[in-house]
Amino acid sequence: MGMVGQILRLVIAASTSVVALAASQVQAQEADAEPSAGLEAIVVTARKRVENLQDVSSSISALGATDLAKRFDSDVRDFANASPNVLIDDTQQGPGGVAAIYIRGIGVADVEKSVDPAVGVVIDDIYLGQSSGSLLKAIDVDRVEVLRGPQGTLFGRNATGGVINLARSRPTQELTGKVRGTYSSFETYDLQGVVSFGITPDVALKVSGAYNSTDGYIFNRTQNQPGQKSDFRAIGAQLLITPTEALEVSLSYDHQLTRQDPGQLHAITKSTDLFCAGFGYCSPSPGVPISGDRYITVGNAPVDKSARFELDMAIGKIKYDLGGDFELQYIFGYLKTNESINQDFDSTPETLYHTDRPARWRQITNEARLIMGGTGPLTFVLGGFHWDSKYTINLKNYIGFAGAPLLTSAQDVTQTTKSYAAYFEGDYRITDKLKLTLGGRYTHDRKTSIVNDKTIFIYGTLEEANPVLAIPPTLAGGAIVMGTPAKQSWSEFTPKVSLSYDWTDDVMTYALWSRGYRAGGFNGRPATLSAATTPYNPETLDNFELGFKSQFLDDRLRLNAAVYLMKYKDMQQDLDVPAPGTSTGRENRTINASQAELKGFEVDLTAQITPEFTIAGNVGYLDAKYKNFVGDIFSTGTPVDATFLRIRRAPKWTWDLRASYEREVGPGLLMLNAELHHIGAHELTFLNNPNLRNGAQNMLDTSISYRINNTMISVFAKNLLDENGWTIGYDVQNVWSYAAPRPPRAFGVAVTQTF
Repeated sequence: MGMVGQILRLVIAASTSVVALAASQVQAQEADAEPSAGLEAIVVTARKRVENLQDVSSSISALGATDLAKRFDSDVRDFANASPNVLIDDTQQGPGGVAAIYIRGIGVADVEKSVDPAVGVVIDDIYLGQSSGSLLKAIDVDRVEVLRGPQGTLFGRNATGGVINLARSRPTQELTGKVRGTYSSFETYDLQGVVSFGITPDVALKVSGAYNSTDGYIFNRTQNQPGQKSDFRAIGAQLLITPTEALEVSLSYDHQLTRQDPGQLHAITKSTDLFCAGFGYCSPSPGVPISGDRYITVGNAPVDKSARFELDMAIGKIKYDLGGDFELQYIFGYLKTNESINQDFDSTPETLYHTDRPARWRQITNEARLIMGGTGPLTFVLGGFHWDSKYTINLKNYIGFAGAPLLTSAQDVTQTTKSYAAYFEGDYRITDKLKLTLGGRYTHDRKTSIVNDKTIFIYGTLEEANPVLAIPPTLAGGAIVMGTPAKQSWSEFTPKVSLSYDWTDDVMTYALWSRGYRAGGFNGRPATLSAATTPYNPETLDNFELGFKSQFLDDRLRLNAAVYLMKYKDMQQDLDVPAPGTSTGRENRTINASQAELKGFEVDLTAQITPEFTIAGNVGYLDAKYKNFVGDIFSTGTPVDATFLRIRRAPKWTWDLRASYEREVGPGLLMLNAELHHIGAHELTFLNNPNLRNGAQNMLDTSISYRINNTMISVFAKNLLDENGWTIGYDVQNVWSYAAPRPPRAFGVAVTQTF
């Protein structure tokens, strides 16, 4: 408890200082300020029922509709700034936005759909089961909730780090709507709109649409043109049917299509790497791409918007009020994605390593809930959940560094997952002030995987024409040939216990223990039969947390904080290892290699200094370390003690400071907003490659808006300090490394019309 006690004392000291400062500022302004209604209450559905943020005994940050209307977020990445200890990046490894989402140092940054997420992204109660497409666009988002720490009870598998829960607006009987048009740097055009109206007294319809086109912030010197062009289109509709006061039916459908240039990666090489020593593509200095500029690439793949990501999603919900504070809910979800991309991973003017990756994903979910609300001593949610998913990838490698001028190898992978779960979480008020929360979820997973290598072709030149040799998989040494799929099942129970005490109507403290569970699985990028058929086991995470929620000064100041200790067991690690005798000579394996301990604290503050001036901020501290980690991390055949490695994407410090000022000027309202977000130094690669390490970064966003009646004109800047840290770093040991930079400084103007 020594470290935890020190952290707790720091939290209390920092919180006391902030409260005192805010209180003095508020009191100084009270004489001149008009009476204020205080901060807007934030309603969340983090526990699958409607609650006030301040009543939930766990770590949650949230943005409501009022806050979101003042921001110019493009996708889920921008939402992360509202929460401490959160990192979200686009890995640029596939079409549609491949998310690397980390909360408290826990997450996944891999393009393969065989790798389950460690942080859940949920939209309108539907969990997205893959990283591709998880960078959801900021279209018609009404509320964003960031749940930190394992959410194994109510959200289940693959939410060990936490959950990002997004909710969209509901259809209304009145004619309402919003349209926003934006022009910003890099020839970026964005148009979004949503309109809602009643069809009959019992039926309301909402229709939404979006279009985005950009040249991107990367220039391809080899092709002599912008290398990150994309077009995005989306359309959606939702029907809300209320035939009786007790019954509500909601049906929605969304279609999205992205056409874009393949991701523009940068080759970063050491003098000992093959691409440098053997081909002369050398970084001019450590950490610098071979192009010499993070925003200039030299890859030779076409930049012709040939990459494609298509998404279709249907959601059906039924709610029935049974009376007596009981409500029955049923939620159906269907998600299908289809993608294709030919990507230049070597990022050189030659074809050293490219891939063609057409992939298809389909998931179906069914969930039933019985909810007991009301004001009695007992409230609960009881549910059952069913998951069914399937994905197929037809991978093709283009290899120009293996000896022959060009070698192509292909591999078909199909994996399925079926999961069943039953869960319960209930609150019982022992007294008016003391509340006990108990929960648990039992999950059973069943996975299958079948992998088959295809014919290897060898060509006399770097062009894929007129092969000089064809080697069928039956003759290729080490080729994977599977007639039937490999199968494996796992079961896990994830409990939750918390005790909270209301010291006053505005101050609550809590103690929490919860467990998260990330499913086991099969390698999706194997080069050997052993890697294809040997499953890896689930990982579990136990979270011990102390926290408080508080509001002061007539609800003008909201202060929440928590201190936590999390213990990882059977932590899954992705390793790039040699595979001699195979077409690529390498493979990616997931192993249960380590234990880890993560501890820290988080503070969240919002203060209404005057009726016109509001400040908000947060700070997160994280100490993440491996424990009992022994593995063959250097691919020498000899396991070593690997606890000296630093955990990826786990900066010690993150913090965010926001300020908002509003004042009547002339016939309208002037709004000024600024946000400074800090991410501490952190590793991006498993082996802590210093050439792919991020230093501390500070991102400043600002905006000035003027609203007259229902029309708002805004000018904004993003990343005003022009930070250029890496969003992805991948190390192919002794061959080369690749990376991609974060978006640079950008300016824009937007016009928003509401009605």
